Amino acid sequence: MSIEVERVADRESVDWDDHVARSEMGTVFHRSAVLDVLETHADATVHSLVGYKGQEMVGLFPVFELRKGPVSTVFSPPPRHGVPSLGPVSTNYRKLKRKKRDRRNKRFVDGCLDWLADEIDPKYTHVETVPAYDDVRPFQWAGYDVSPRFTYELDLTQGREAVFEGFRSNLRSHIRRHEDEDYEVFEGGVDAIDFILEQVRARFEAQDKSYEITTEYVADLYEALPDGQLRPYVGSYDGEWLGGVIVPSLDDRMFYWQGGGKPDAQVPINDLIHWRAIQDGIDHSVKTYDLTGANTHRISEYKAKFNPDLVPYYEIEQGTRTMNVASDIYRKLR
Repeated sequence: MSIEVERVADRESVDWDDHVARSEMGTVFHRSAVLDVLETHADATVHSLVGYKGQEMVGLFPVFELRKGPVSTVFSPPPRHGVPSLGPVSTNYRKLKRKKRDRRNKRFVDGCLDWLADEIDPKYTHVETVPAYDDVRPFQWAGYDVSPRFTYELDLTQGREAVFEGFRSNLRSHIRRHEDEDYEVFEGGVDAIDFILEQVRARFEAQDKSYEITTEYVADLYEALPDGQLRPYVGSYDGEWLGGVIVPSLDDRMFYWQGGGKPDAQVPINDLIHWRAIQDGIDHSVKTYDLTGANTHRISEYKAKFNPDLVPYYEIEQGTRTMNVASDIYRKLR
């Protein structure tokens, strides 16, 4: 039986979020509320593609159409909004044997690509998959360029003691040394989001770089998501806010997303913030802390101190950056 792909206008009518939550490929960034916020702030049109085999949903794939004049481009996730990965999500696949699973994935991807070609005809397409979506061959077979990227995943199912003992010795020492000092790590609200983003923005500006993530955008995510799915952690010492990290999560996966600048402080506040977030994750039965950012050498050196696993995900492209106008649009928007 073939797989039919269609665009759904009302994600609630197909239980989109339930399917996202039940699939190990689904992340907080796939949630309907997040897609709506991204559509608004990216000035894009989101197309929520769903594949069916008969009455059974077999996959979902949110894509964002950005149009500049007569040129349409497609992204998943949209550029400039800090979403580490998005792409397709397979559903109802766990009991399938390899051959059926491969065939279903290929037919779903082919159906989505046919829909995009027929309805949008994009001049440039860019997709970054989640790590759990590990079969990108249908994109390769369809002529797309596929390149590996990397993230760090910390396994929280080991439990608090095992996770802590896996840390690099200087990280453990930083945490132990300051356990009894007058510091505090707490979960804040929109004011904490603004503080964290302003701190990161100042660091970027000091390096003559631009930082596109706005307080309004992240505050909208905070308000749109259920309680606990976006946590702004702030670390303070003697009442002074020193640093912070924003941690989105969905069920068994949470992300080190925005924040983590280098404050001028004697207390290793970032280490303490991460340890608090990790403990909260373990207490809430979160399985994985995705530290992100493993593709940049300077950043990866810090994150490697947590002793995470190096895990691949994939960047998928079609369209020649140096040969058509869509490539110029991508470079400006990324």
